[in-house]
Amino acid sequence: MKALLLLAFPFAEIYLTFFVVGKAVGGWMLLLWFVMAFMVGRQLMRGATKVIMPQMQQVQQGQSPDMDGQLLAAFCQALAGFLFIVPGVLTDGFAVLLLLPPIQKLFQRQMHMAFAARSSSFMMMGGFGQGQSPFGQSPFGRSPFDSSNVIDGEAKDITPHDVSDIEPKRLEKKSD
Repeated sequence: MKALLLLAFPFAEIYLTFFVVGKAVGGWMLLLWFVMAFMVGRQLMRGATKVIMPQMQQVQQGQSPDMDGQLLAAFCQALAGFLFIVPGVLTDGFAVLLLLPPIQKLFQRQMHMAFAARSSSFMMMGGFGQGQSPFGQSPFGRSPFDSSNVIDGEAKDITPHDVSDIEPKRLEKKSD
């Protein structure tokens, strides 16, 4: 069912944009709409990246991002900017909806619940706390998989002989 909706969306977008709106307002006005929507989308994405990029740098350094309302609103603005850049009436309508504060609050609640569910399951697995990697190995010192047993051995060079000089050995079965 989801695949059918995913396939139907581009057809609905094309039909609504070019046949319904394009016929009503004309081709030049539709082109002007696309250019203006592109400019608005670009500006929205630029403004959103000023908020998102410092948070992403914190994530790359291993710190957890501050999931406050400003960051989630910036994510909504970035997504709205992307939707404005994609030409079409439906995507522009979804972009306008993403810019409305009640919709952003709804997304904020959904994101908080999703992060809370993931962080609780992540913490049950051990988390990243105190400089640990997600695989349980400390970045400094020994791995918890190392045992205290040391296996010492010697290596000896063996030069190969001519194969024709070697007599094949036969295995014999020992009888009890």
